[in-house]
Amino acid sequence: MKRQIQVIIAAAAIISAAATANAENWPLFKNNALRSGTMPTETVSTARLAGQREWTTQLWQNIASSPAVYKGKVYFGSNDGVVYALNLNTGQQVWKFTTDNWVTSSPAVVNGRVYVGSFDSRLYCLNADTGEQIWKFTTSNSVATSPAVADDAVYFGSNDGYVYAVSIKTGWQKWKFKTDAAVTGSPVVADGVVYIGNRNGKMYAIDTATGKLKWRAIVGGPITAAPAVADGLLYFTSQDGKIYCARIKHQAVIWRYDAKAQIETAPLVHNGKVVFGDISGNVTALNAQNGSKAWVYNTGGSVFSSAAALGDSVYIGSNSDNLYALDINTGNPAWQLQLEGDIVATPAIAGDRLVVPTAAGSVCSVR
Repeated sequence: MKRQIQVIIAAAAIISAAATANAENWPLFKNNALRSGTMPTETVSTARLAGQREWTTQLWQNIASSPAVYKGKVYFGSNDGVVYALNLNTGQQVWKFTTDNWVTSSPAVVNGRVYVGSFDSRLYCLNADTGEQIWKFTTSNSVATSPAVADDAVYFGSNDGYVYAVSIKTGWQKWKFKTDAAVTGSPVVADGVVYIGNRNGKMYAIDTATGKLKWRAIVGGPITAAPAVADGLLYFTSQDGKIYCARIKHQAVIWRYDAKAQIETAPLVHNGKVVFGDISGNVTALNAQNGSKAWVYNTGGSVFSSAAALGDSVYIGSNSDNLYALDINTGNPAWQLQLEGDIVATPAIAGDRLVVPTAAGSVCSVR
């Protein structure tokens, strides 16, 4: 009996450790290939997210790359052309990898590899522990999109107008799909389909296996942010100032909402609401099913940071230099924290902390 109790306790400890490790992982832009931007509430407590700064690492250039968190490290790029890995607990640099131009792409970290694009026209695959290059793939123009990884491929777009699928093992091209304009919006992968927008206002649905077009939607302005998929619906924003919701089964837009201000942020879908920011400084929440307005909160500065959510809290940055925690049901602020510069990247939720870069080149851990 004593031996049985010891085995049960050991198993519980392993499960607990695994849950903690999973809770600290935010491995790509908006956490997963669906770009949900949420952390499951059962894996982590929100009790310590009170808006208190823990550590700050100061670098030298603007950081527009949203951080990824994987196995105790924080990964992001900078306008100095460097991909950094920091220790999650201390903020100290673990390694850095230098490219030949800006890195605004947000890394995707999967199975010990970091996939990240650069304005030097390449997508890099790096060792997550050491930063050593495993392979690189060269396009014909800058890569600003944040890659998505699904099955055995990494998907991304380039300013050369193509969407690419590249083998994660070899770095060899599986297929490429030609659009009619630069592709700066990041992809979503769901049920064998890549959804990605371009600067001509087209949202493409591309078969992951063949690279062939399944369908597309055309809107009134450039699509520069990642869409999100939830409950059979595709949500995406445009610089035309509108957010769109398409029913994937019917391949048709079922509602749209006019924010009357340019939108650069990716939508967050959580707790029955879709949340986004715009350059007028508003953060808006809509009812996800019909697009009716739930609430609006003005931050006092343009919003380029996409939102992340945990439980009933939405975390989002602003060009007012502030990070906000808003109640997703009411829009009321729980707290706000002033940092050293504009916040254009999306916060990463890592266990009981947020990791937030700024345009002033700092990276902050907030509890």
